[in-house]
Amino acid sequence: MNEDKNGLSGYIGAEVFAELLFGLSQKLVYKKEIELYILKMPSKEVSSYEEVTLWLKLGWIKIWKED
Repeated sequence: MNEDKNGLSGYIGAEVFAELLFGLSQKLVYKKEIELYILKMPSKEVSSYEEVTLWLKLGWIKIWKED
């Protein structure tokens, strides 16, 4: 989950980024039918902001929304 941390909204650290990347590789390379979600949009100060924004645009990951 990418909750707020260290004063950053939607914080994504190295471990969460690695988990997202692993899931994404399973989905794209091995054609696993999995859906990847983050809790909220990360702030621009998060180091992986550009990658996560691109993945969201491409539809590879989604932001969680409760029904």
